[in-house]
Amino acid sequence: MTATEFRAQHGDPTTWTTADMESFEHLAEIDALPTHTPDVPAEASAPATA
Repeated sequence: MTATEFRAQHGDPTTWTTADMESFEHLAEIDALPTHTPDVPAEASAPATA
C-alpha cells in the first residue's frame, strides 16, 4: 500500500487517529525510498545528478 492509497481509503486526515497518522507517515517514507532491483546495485538505479 502506498501513502496515496492509504489516504484514499482513510478519508479526511483531520479525522485520523495518531496511529493512522503514523502509518501514513511511514508509508510516505517508504514511498520516498529509491527503487532498485536486487540484481542491480542501488547506485546504478539512483537518479543521475548533474
